[in-house]
Parts: sequence; C-alpha cells; structure tokens
Amino acid sequence: MREALLFVTKGGRDFDQGFSYVAELAKTLKMDISMLMVYNRRVIEAYEDVMSAAVFAEAGEFNTAKDILQEKENEFKAAAEKKLRELSVKYDISSDIKCHVRIGDALSSLNDFLKKTHHINMVLVSPSLSKSKKEIDMNKLIKKISKPIVTISQPAEAGA
Repeated sequence: MREALLFVTKGGRDFDQGFSYVAELAKTLKMDISMLMVYNRRVIEAYEDVMSAAVFAEAGEFNTAKDILQEKENEFKAAAEKKLRELSVKYDISSDIKCHVRIGDALSSLNDFLKKTHHINMVLVSPSLSKSKKEIDMNKLIKKISKPIVTISQPAEAGA
C-alpha cells in the first residue's frame, strides 16, 4: 500500500472544505488520499431509532437492535462514498480515495484510526474541524498524534 495523506473532516454539508488543497498536495507528492469523516454522535442518535432499538433489546432481539442503530452509520458511509466519487472526478484524482466514517469526537476517532492504520504520512485537518476548539483541540491533537499535522484554514474574506 502506498503512503497516504489523511484528510480529517466533519461529516455534513461542508465536508469538502479544504479538499482541493489535499488533492493538489497528493498529486504533487504522488500519494494516495484517505479521508476520515467524523460525525457527532448527537447527529446519529435520532430519537425514533433509539426508541425502536430499545424495544427490540427489551424483547431480547439484540441483533435487531444493533442493526437499527448501525443502519444510520451505514447510510452515512454510502453517502460519503458517493461524495468521494464526485470529488475524484471534480479534482481529476486517478487513485482511489479511501473513506472511513467514524461516530464520536474527532480527536478520539483520529487517534483510534491512526493506531490501526500505518500507511498515513501526514494528517490534514479540514476547516470544518479546525475553526472551533469545540470541534477539535489542536493542542491535544499535537500531543497525541506523532504524524505531521496541517490545519487547513478558510480563505479570509475581503474587507469592504
């Protein structure tokens, strides 16, 4: 497996903020791209799904309860794969982009992912995560991650 850049982003509408930079950097360095899309747990836990799963769990149908809770994550994974195919065409990326979806906080998700993945050379953090300390604390990230970390910022808006 070739070395890769890891683009870490928040799942949702603005997931692709900063991706153009990652695409160009990957082409220049001749590296693959992996994307870690992190969804906040609160986004996943729809009340109806949780209640349905609880009913099945109380009836002893644990596998059905687990399937109900897993279904939303699978929907996000399918949507992410579709979005990545579109990005591959838009930025003319010849290699496959590997997409990984995680549910939870960004720092823990990234840390767990890097423990299991050894071909990542550099971590690039999307503006959707780096703009707010509430999303990801960069000081904690630097302490926990031993890979080079690049935070991608949004272009400044022109003043009047």
